[in-house]
Amino acid sequence: MTHKTHVVVIVPDGVGIKNYLYSNVLSYLAKHSEITIWSSLPENAFDEVKKVHTSLDINYKYLQLHKESILTRLYRESATYARLHFFKNKTNNETLLLNWRRPRGNYKLKLLYRFAELVGSWAKSNYHRILKLENLSKEYWSKSIIESYKSELNDLKANSIFITHQRVAGLMPICLASQELGVKSVSAIFSWDNLPKARLCVSADYYALWSNLMAEDMALFYPEIETEQLKIVGTPQFEFYTQENRILDRTSFAKTYGLDANKNWICFSGDDELTSPYDPNYLNDIADRISKNHRDVQLVFRRCPVDFTNRYDIVIDKFKDVIFSIDPIWHTDSNSWVGYFSKYSDIDLQVNLAHHCQGVINLGSTMALDFASSKKPCFYLNYDIVKDPNWSTEFIYKYHHFGSLKGLDPVGWINNKDEIDSAIDSILNGSEQLIEDSKKWMERIVQFPIDENSEKLSKLLV
Repeated sequence: MTHKTHVVVIVPDGVGIKNYLYSNVLSYLAKHSEITIWSSLPENAFDEVKKVHTSLDINYKYLQLHKESILTRLYRESATYARLHFFKNKTNNETLLLNWRRPRGNYKLKLLYRFAELVGSWAKSNYHRILKLENLSKEYWSKSIIESYKSELNDLKANSIFITHQRVAGLMPICLASQELGVKSVSAIFSWDNLPKARLCVSADYYALWSNLMAEDMALFYPEIETEQLKIVGTPQFEFYTQENRILDRTSFAKTYGLDANKNWICFSGDDELTSPYDPNYLNDIADRISKNHRDVQLVFRRCPVDFTNRYDIVIDKFKDVIFSIDPIWHTDSNSWVGYFSKYSDIDLQVNLAHHCQGVINLGSTMALDFASSKKPCFYLNYDIVKDPNWSTEFIYKYHHFGSLKGLDPVGWINNKDEIDSAIDSILNGSEQLIEDSKKWMERIVQFPIDENSEKLSKLLV
């Protein structure tokens, strides 16, 4: 069969590999198109992708990302600062400002952010000024850089480009080049919580959205983007939970990870250190209650894949008869987080955790959705360990994306240490209402049927 189109999949870092390249997107895409992966990661980073899709002919081209000029970054950061303040007022949600973080250490970068705050303050109450700043940031990209990307797109004979996530500022000149050439551009919005953060760093013809709810958020936070550009195609990352061939029998899973198949397993999924600085304390509280009151339970600990700290070690050692740590299976050889990404086997690990554990406990994590995919309950931790003026669970659950919970009870809440026992009992003895509402919650957040999302996305890219 002659391929009618050439789709270039742009992978600026490891973030999109699991969701888009390990899923069925490429398989569907290959029915209509030639595929090239254009990435700043080395070619061997995609060895597993090629093994997953052995029957597909997938090309690779190295992507040289260029740094922004000082003015480009100044205008972009100024617009980000202004957006956060503008929509803080519009949504009456102070937590939006938590997404503005001044850099540490680098004096020149600190100075740039100070100037960005000054310029952003000029624009923060006037949306037209915000758009002007964003347009200025585009105009200050070097013409020679844009021309070089035009040349590369021409060499590739690209009909369309797919950007696997929207946060990398260095992709903007590729977008500008594709617009000048008339090459269709599509960008995924990678996560359910990305849009309020004012970090839409690319300008695409179309945006691949998870759901109607995400389309509503796009219309709220980026009203200048036309409705016709918003394409609700779901996200492929939950399709793995519909694939029963991934599931090991309980005895084999227990033997592989040193668990007792005769005991009940509850998962504690960790967050990154910035999101949950007191995560080890929560792990300690839960393990302590299990050791005292639930001897038939083993606590399976899965750390955040990009958390390489030793901050949990003391707790794990203290409760070594209760806590069973199963680390994510990720490539971590890179010197930077942008090069970290899931190994293919980690998908099976996550699917089996959600299948075999009876529920999950965490602090506001998307793992609630992973477990909901397997009809398992989640309990969110909702109490502070210490009084910290810079961090509180009260901040966390006021984040805009938790508005998706409205009118439903899809997760349970642990509001203090004394409620841990009842949460565990609920997980073990049935949480029918939570499970029922978690399905409704997922249907708000992700396009259903889940197993059709890869095909829908592939059709958008052709």
